[in-house]
Amino acid sequence: MDRETARRLVSKYVEKDITRRHLISVEGVMRALASHFDEDVDRWGLAGLFHDLDMDVTDGDMERHTRQTVEWLRSEGYDDEQVLNAILAHLHKDHQTDLMSRAIVHADGVSGLLVACALVRPDKSNGMKVSSVKKKLKEKSFAPGVERDKIRGVEDSIGVPLDEFIAISIGGLQEVAPDIELA
Repeated sequence: MDRETARRLVSKYVEKDITRRHLISVEGVMRALASHFDEDVDRWGLAGLFHDLDMDVTDGDMERHTRQTVEWLRSEGYDDEQVLNAILAHLHKDHQTDLMSRAIVHADGVSGLLVACALVRPDKSNGMKVSSVKKKLKEKSFAPGVERDKIRGVEDSIGVPLDEFIAISIGGLQEVAPDIELA
């Protein structure tokens, strides 16, 4: 599936702008991580873009969350099992079976922090530094909904040191920032 078609699916299923922004920010981080690992950037990007596709419908129903997305994507003719597994993996640990499905957990966590950081900066994502993001990571009162353990556990999970992971993630966010008004 090409990116344009995927973005149309996001428009079809996502009701809230905040959800759309989150999906696109995770897409950016996943694309950057794929590039880092010399993996398929487009496929990893789709995993990020679709991972919370059903959030506006299943919010609060963690039993249906992610499973609804997979059902929708299959009904749309999408059948990339690795990507579908990664979507499930960001919520269900038993699906974290490969690099993509482990990476999406961390991309999901860090993207929320990066978007929050960008929103309080005059230049938004432009010029964002690892040191300032790490400082905000330590401030529990800043973006309290961010699951910080998903960010801190990155080295053990996918073998990327925290500073490098944040730098890669910043680059990924900056690539999609114009699409979500963070440039």
